[in-house]
Amino acid sequence: MAYARSYDGPGFGPDLAALFRHQLTACALQPGELLVAITDSAWMPAYAAACTSAAETLGVETMQAGFGWNRPPDPRALNAVCEAADLIVYMTRHTLHYRPEIGAALARGARVLCCMEPPHVLDRLRFDPAVREAAITGAARLDAARRIRITSLAGTDLVMDKTGRPGLANYGAADVAGHLDFWGLGAVQAAQREGTTEGVLVLDSGDCNFSLARHVDRPVRITFEKGRATEIEGGLDAMLIRESLCGAGDEGAWNAGHIAWGLDPRALWTQPIAQTPDTGGGGADIESFRGTVQVQLGSNDDVAFGGSNRSRAHLGLCLRGASLYLDDDPVVLEGDLHA
Repeated sequence: MAYARSYDGPGFGPDLAALFRHQLTACALQPGELLVAITDSAWMPAYAAACTSAAETLGVETMQAGFGWNRPPDPRALNAVCEAADLIVYMTRHTLHYRPEIGAALARGARVLCCMEPPHVLDRLRFDPAVREAAITGAARLDAARRIRITSLAGTDLVMDKTGRPGLANYGAADVAGHLDFWGLGAVQAAQREGTTEGVLVLDSGDCNFSLARHVDRPVRITFEKGRATEIEGGLDAMLIRESLCGAGDEGAWNAGHIAWGLDPRALWTQPIAQTPDTGGGGADIESFRGTVQVQLGSNDDVAFGGSNRSRAHLGLCLRGASLYLDDDPVVLEGDLHA
């Protein structure tokens, strides 16, 4: 199994314990708190050991919980390991931020950090206070907005309503009670209201379907009506998108789920090209790339977004060079962040 290999190959240079200590310090861990590290048999086996050893140097109590890779954790087991934790760090194949047990932990004030990138990405996109400040500022603007419009020179023109949905700041550290974050992510996100997305999304050559770790080869045109993708036109990339949504096996896959824009100048647009079973990554880089605009299809009912669309699909489509407006005020202009 690839993930059981030693970490002396390309990109595996960082001292993992030191790297985790940096990130856990950013999560405001205090002596006497309890950190729970959740892993499974398919993910990086060194992560849980590095996480708990780093936490112990900070005077924190720790516990490891491991689950099988081939099915989600049993609700009783997941609740048992989460109910007393101050900080939950999960490193699993299954995304736990859709689980009600994680939602319950957040509701009582626990912090949750997801760690699913390879070491070289964790190192490059380690916590940076400047990204945190930009994310919090952007989330406040998004939180106050009602209408979102996304355009591009390639022909994108989408409008949607997000009234009442929270603007979410992601900066890679779970440092505030009730906060969920993702190590490596520097972005602002929100789930628009279901049924309100209208218009056309055009993925131009060089844009990215990061869920498939693939840059688009030729333009793809997606038409949205009443929040739903009704036409997906183009070449191979259009076919792959249609197949991915069909493969989910549910109607929610075709619904617009959420939008985001990236903030981190350290993120690399080329990271998916380097993706292999050993060096991995790509998701955090593309989502975080400074000035990228993301439109996602599928689920938005996780514990943070507050949406109601449930699906097995979660397909992130990222545009480089697009513009995003909040109530007609520009936030991103042709790929550049606008103050």
